[in-house]
Order: sequence, then structure tokens, then C-alpha cells
Amino acid sequence: MTRAMMLGALVVIGAISSAVLEVKGQTQAPQVVQVQTLDVRDILYILKGGGGNTLALMRDDGVVLIDTKLPGWGRPLLQAIQTVTDKPVTMIINTHTHGDHTGGNVDFPTATQIVAHERTKVAMQKMDAFRGANAKALPNKTFTERLSFFDGLDRMDLYYFGRGHTDGDLVVVFPEKRLAHFGDLFPSKSAPFIDTANGGSLVALPETLAKAVAEIKGVVRVTTGHDQASLTPRDAGSGSAIYANPRTMSWNDLQEYVEFNREFLAAVQAAVKAGKTAAEAGASLQLPDKYKGYDMQQAKANVEKIYRELGK
Repeated sequence: MTRAMMLGALVVIGAISSAVLEVKGQTQAPQVVQVQTLDVRDILYILKGGGGNTLALMRDDGVVLIDTKLPGWGRPLLQAIQTVTDKPVTMIINTHTHGDHTGGNVDFPTATQIVAHERTKVAMQKMDAFRGANAKALPNKTFTERLSFFDGLDRMDLYYFGRGHTDGDLVVVFPEKRLAHFGDLFPSKSAPFIDTANGGSLVALPETLAKAVAEIKGVVRVTTGHDQASLTPRDAGSGSAIYANPRTMSWNDLQEYVEFNREFLAAVQAAVKAGKTAAEAGASLQLPDKYKGYDMQQAKANVEKIYRELGK
């Protein structure tokens, strides 16, 4: 199917076009990757299903992928991309170390550059998925604070603001498109899963996000690491839940998420000061009504993590 045929077949809802590709995997269940265009020039797409959200930038010389989903999802991801372009994947950017964002790296041998924060590379080197021959799918270009690629309409600016979901989360900004992708630093409107084993911090998260809001200029749309979900504690952070919120977030949504995390931390710190146990703090936690739509299934676990971070 040609790119023109594919775009002509898309169902248009507002400014977002979408299509669903089903690929039979090794199991009976189909592997489904949904493709939605984020750009009127049809060069920037978000691909959903199979783990974290993936962004794909279509350039004249190849495709840039931001995250590659769960292990085993590289093939359906590639086939979804091929409904839009016949160009090869030439670059991968991993927003952080987790397997639902890096698992497909091994399925894109044409990618000559794999980019991540330096701490993410260190964490990925410890993963079984990247041992032996698969080590070739590890990042081969890293940075510490900021890194930019391309010029003009394709420009991408990569930022690191500090500890949050892990200790190596990066943000990708498309300044000409006024859009930023936050990965799991902003996964959805929810009490976030924080991977303290990989350097994540609920205490640091509010200021890390606030720094992003202060330093990134001109952005009006935000794409997240996942979509709004109904997660069980077992699923939280694993990338295995079912996600169902098709809209992109606004900059105001991000600012609200910063305040949510600030107020969550402040509420727990107040409970510590009042002499409450972590269990008591979790049971009595109250936040303003404006956060009623947030998925709070990680809330009690996050209270306990904050207590441990504070040495309580």
C-alpha cells in the first residue's frame, strides 16, 4: 500500500487521522499498532499499542523512532510504519530504560544511531534483553543535559531535567511543531509508577517537571508515555495494561500534572510531620477535587516510597 493510499483511507476525527494495523504474532492474540498523525504535513506520527507510545518522524533519508515498545513488538511496529513510508528506520531515541520502551530496539538493524541519556545506557547494559548479540541494540550515542538533531521543520531537541520516573528520563521537543514528548516522565494523568531501583524519585519528580516547564518554550501540545488507563497494581508501570485516551495533552495539562505531584508530595510530607505511619498517610490521603479524574491506583505505593525516600 502506498503512503498516499494509506492517508486517503484514514478516518479523520478533528485534526487527528488514525488507522489500525493488525499483525498476527506468535500467540493467538493479534498484535495491534494504531497509527495517528500529529502533523498536518504527515511527517510525525504516534503509534500506540504494545507498550509505551512510540513517535515516528518521517524524514527524507529515513525514519526516527522515539521508543520501540515491548520485546516482540518490533515487527508489528515496523509493519505499521510501512503503511506510511517505505523508508528504513535510521535512528532510535529511547526515553528511558524500561522494556516497554526499548524492547523493540533489536528488531531495527537499519538504525545506525540509538540515542539515550547516559544513565539510561548504563541501566540498559544491565538488562538481559541486551546481552550477547543483542548488545548491538544498546545506545551508541548518549548525552548529559541537551542534544539537538536536524534543522528546520525536522528539528528535535533532547533535554534531561533530572530524576523522575527513572534517573535517565529524556524529553524530546519538536520546536517547529510546538510539541514535546515526555515519555514516562509524564505517562498519563495518574499517580505515576516510579522505578526507585533505576534511580527514580518521587521527592525529586515535582521539581524535575517544574524545571521542564520553565525551560521549554513555545510548546502547546504534549504526548505522553502511555494513555489514560485503568491499571491494576500488578500492571502499573509494566506496559501491559489497556490504554484508551486518544487525545494529546496540552501544555496546561502538563502544568496541572506538575501541581498534582507537588501537592501529593506536600500531603505526604505533612503526614510525616504529623507523626503518621505510611499506612495511615495512605489511608487518609486527600487531594483537591480537580484531580478526581486521575488514576490513583499507585497512590498508596507512592506514599510508601516517599516515606522510604525520606528515611521514615
